[in-house]
Amino acid sequence: MIKMKHYIHVLGFSLLLGFTVPTYAESKASSENVQQLTQKADQGDIDAIHKLIAMYGKGETVAKDEQKALQYSRKGAALGDVQSKYMTGMILLHSSNASKQDIAEATKLLTEVAESGHAHTQATLGSYYLTGELLPKNIERGVKWTEAAAKQNHGLALNNLGWMYYKGTGVKQDNKKAVEYLEKAVKQNNALAYGNLATLYSRGDGVKQNDKKAVELLQKAVELGEPLAKVNLALAYYNGTGIKQDQGKAYQLIQEAAEAGVPQAIELLQGAQTDANGCREVQSMVDGKVYTAIECPIS
Repeated sequence: MIKMKHYIHVLGFSLLLGFTVPTYAESKASSENVQQLTQKADQGDIDAIHKLIAMYGKGETVAKDEQKALQYSRKGAALGDVQSKYMTGMILLHSSNASKQDIAEATKLLTEVAESGHAHTQATLGSYYLTGELLPKNIERGVKWTEAAAKQNHGLALNNLGWMYYKGTGVKQDNKKAVEYLEKAVKQNNALAYGNLATLYSRGDGVKQNDKKAVELLQKAVELGEPLAKVNLALAYYNGTGIKQDQGKAYQLIQEAAEAGVPQAIELLQGAQTDANGCREVQSMVDGKVYTAIECPIS
């Protein structure tokens, strides 16, 4: 049986690694439809531009082509369209070979959109500056844009601001304020906030300690698709903390989290599959059946 470490902790920032685009109305567009949209886009039709960005960016009805998506987003941006500016910035930042020039262009466009009051872009910039993942780390700017988006009740920003108060990042550490902002984020149905608030209830930080409440919040986070919450919920099942003990369910959740790429879950599985002698369980499928073998190093 898997041996689990105590992993309940704050889940951290959502890095918004995907970009949001309008969905294309026709799921099975013909080449003629694409040609018509292209003609309209060339004439400055913003709706057509949005659809082409989505189609080429997501590979819907046409071959996925990041450069074409960027071409149309830049066309829309040049026309002053806010959505196109946002998309241009996101495509450039997430490019596998983004240059310094690309990052500078993306920063300029995203900042323009954020300054126009667009909450989602404000939250995006805030998280990038706070983490330093896609933009140079800048806590002051991170706080500025996160607070701006939080004032507009943006779920991610509220979660991140709660995280900041809990960790004392860019603001004075304050568990009560952390709870306040996480509760606001929960009202916006933010999955990370449910998981983070569960952490505070499990620890009794800023709220009265309540394992049952922590589990309920974790279950909601899992329901909303937060994979890291599965690790913490698995721990609760494994130890019977706040919920009836079920080690089989715990192992299932850890496997699901590992399949989703959660490092903590992968570490737990690796630790469970290797014994003191270096032997480990190896599973393989043959003719539709799963077989388990024990591999040990040759001494």
